[in-house]
Amino acid sequence: MAYSINPYLPSARKQAILLVVKERQPISIVARKFGVSRSTIYRWLWRWQEVNPYRDTDWRKKLGQLQYYKFTIPTKSSKPHTSPKSLPYEIVKRVIELRRQLKRCAEVIWYYLVHEDGIRISLSSVRRILKRNCCLGKTRKKRVKKDNPRRPHVTKPGELVETDTIHYVRVGTKRRVYVYTVIDVFSRMAYAEVHSRILPGLAAQVVLHARNEFGFNFCMVQSDNGLEFSSYFEQVLKSQGVIIRHTRLGRPNDNAHIERFNRTIQEECLGRYISESTPITHLQGKIENYLEYYNYKRVHLGLQCKTPAICASGGLQRS
Repeated sequence: MAYSINPYLPSARKQAILLVVKERQPISIVARKFGVSRSTIYRWLWRWQEVNPYRDTDWRKKLGQLQYYKFTIPTKSSKPHTSPKSLPYEIVKRVIELRRQLKRCAEVIWYYLVHEDGIRISLSSVRRILKRNCCLGKTRKKRVKKDNPRRPHVTKPGELVETDTIHYVRVGTKRRVYVYTVIDVFSRMAYAEVHSRILPGLAAQVVLHARNEFGFNFCMVQSDNGLEFSSYFEQVLKSQGVIIRHTRLGRPNDNAHIERFNRTIQEECLGRYISESTPITHLQGKIENYLEYYNYKRVHLGLQCKTPAICASGGLQRS
C-alpha cells in the first residue's frame, strides 16, 4: 500500500471495500471507478482483513456479520520499522541501565560498554540511544541568546562596532598580555590598547576611548562571548546608551571585521610573539603609531581604495 498524506484516502479505501464486499462488484469495475489498478484493490482487501483479524476470514460465507467489521483502513506511516543496521534490543537496554546506574555522560557509558562489557558500539550510537529515550541531561548552550538584538544593515559610521581581544603569552615568563581592539564596520576606523589584565571594565573603557578617538557615537557594539564581555561590560556600555550584541557560540565569522583587523595588527605591527623584556608602554607606543598609519594613510579595497578617515568623515558613500 502506497504512502500518502491525502486525508481522504482512508475513506476512499472504505468505499472501495464496501463495493467489493457488500455489493459484490467485480474488482476490475471497482478499480476502474476509483482510478487505480486491480492489484491496489487486492492490497486494500488484504489490508482490510488484517484490520479485522478476530473475524471470520471467509467473509463471503457470513455476510450477515458485516456490521461488526471495520472498514476504515488507515494509511501506514512511512517510517521504517526495522533496519538491517539497527542495534539489538539488549544493547539498547544495557545503555539505559548504565545511564541510570552511573548517572554520567555518554562518553563514560561508552567507555564502560567497550572496555568492561566488550560491546562494539560507537559513541554517536550511545548518544543517539540516550537522546531517543530522553536520558540526556543538560544540553549545550544555545548559540544565540533570546534577547540578542538583530544585526543592523550598516549605513553610517557607528551603527555597528566590533570589539575583541588578542591574547599574547610572553616568551620566557609565560605571562599574558592582552590587546583590546575595536573597529567600526562602516568606516573601518580602528583602535587598540594593551593591558596586562583581562577585565570587563577595561574592555568597556577601551570601547569608550575608541568612541572619543573616532569622534562619532556608537549605536551598537558586537563582541564574542568571552569573559571580558560579560554582564559588567554590558552594564557600563548600556549606561552610555550603547546596545550590546553577542555573536553566536563557535562562529568567529560573525565578528569577521575585527578578526581580520587582529590578524593585520599582528602581521604589520606587533608580530606573533612578544618578548619578556618589552614593556607595555613600548607596545602601546607602537600601536598608536600604527593606528595613525592605519586610519589615515592605509587604503582599503573594501573602501574603494580610500582610507578609513575619509569614509568616517562622509567622503565616501557606500551601499
